[in-house]
Amino acid sequence: MTWAGLVVKNLLRRKARTALTVAGVAIGVGLIVALLALTAGVKQTANELIHVGRSDFGLFQQGASDLTRSVLPQSLYARVRADPGVADAAQIFIRVGEVEDQREFLLFGFAPGEFTDRRNVVIDGRKARGSEAMLGDEAAKELRLRPGGMLHVGSRAFRVAGVYHSGDRFVDLGATLPLPVVQSLAQRPHEITTIGVTVEPGTTPKAVAERLQREFPGVTAVVEPGQAVRIDTSSRLIVNAGWIFSLLALIIGGIGVTNTMAMSVFERVREIGIMRAVGWPSRRIAALIVSEALAICAVALGLGLLGGWAAAVLLTEHGSLSSLARADFTGGVFAWGLAFAFGVGLLGALYPAWRAVTITPIEALGRE
Repeated sequence: MTWAGLVVKNLLRRKARTALTVAGVAIGVGLIVALLALTAGVKQTANELIHVGRSDFGLFQQGASDLTRSVLPQSLYARVRADPGVADAAQIFIRVGEVEDQREFLLFGFAPGEFTDRRNVVIDGRKARGSEAMLGDEAAKELRLRPGGMLHVGSRAFRVAGVYHSGDRFVDLGATLPLPVVQSLAQRPHEITTIGVTVEPGTTPKAVAERLQREFPGVTAVVEPGQAVRIDTSSRLIVNAGWIFSLLALIIGGIGVTNTMAMSVFERVREIGIMRAVGWPSRRIAALIVSEALAICAVALGLGLLGGWAAAVLLTEHGSLSSLARADFTGGVFAWGLAFAFGVGLLGALYPAWRAVTITPIEALGRE
């Protein structure tokens, strides 16, 4: 019999016990994968939103449920612009709502002439005038609209003057209108979502951001994408809960593997003794126990990766996360899942393997 065949045969002796152990480890792997994919997705979303118009950082309302639901008084703009470390600032209103046949379309309100408006490169048509709309190149493809067409936002329609490219994924997937128009659509006059800030040469964004936070209580300056998880309350709740459940899954999975392999060793004492008697070295017996534990975790890894992917997609599409957040399944996410599964397997096999190699042939053969 081959080594793999021996491992499979031993695991199938107690199918229900093996299946329960696989399920426990798979849940832990799934939680880790879903958590890390969601965290990576939130950071990716934040990285796009805090650098709209190639700004160095963005100012948002502290404690907002997500970045797009931030509300700041428009009067704050002039005070931020007057800071000695600020080279330029831009007022931005982000509206997420129904546009054409899309339920969660991004509509950006930019003040004409500010850097967020100036830095969009027109690739088709012309710059907007009055209340005309500009459409991102990716949005133009999805909506199949060109300059001269009409963009329907709720019950209103706006002529598309041109198509632009900004280099920012979310801006290119959306459309822009003059700031007062978007404020009117959102029924929030004199309010904005965020203020984009660029700093003076020789000044670090972090230093300016910290000063603005001290000067304007209730405002958070997001310089790095990782900060978004700390101020986005819905994302923070999911991430914190995910780490707690993942830790519990790690403990439960480790105990499950240890218990399964320890019971397996206890039930096979005579068999192990015979192996020792016919010349099996201790390292080979230990390798057999470790191989069985790793085989359990390999099956759990496959199920856990599938379950983690499904959980992350479900949470982003039907959960309380920002409508813009998407799970980002990077190589690092799957590597952590792999490390979790096989780490649990190795840790869970330590005691059973030690117990197996300490069994003497005389002790084993003397068992009933």
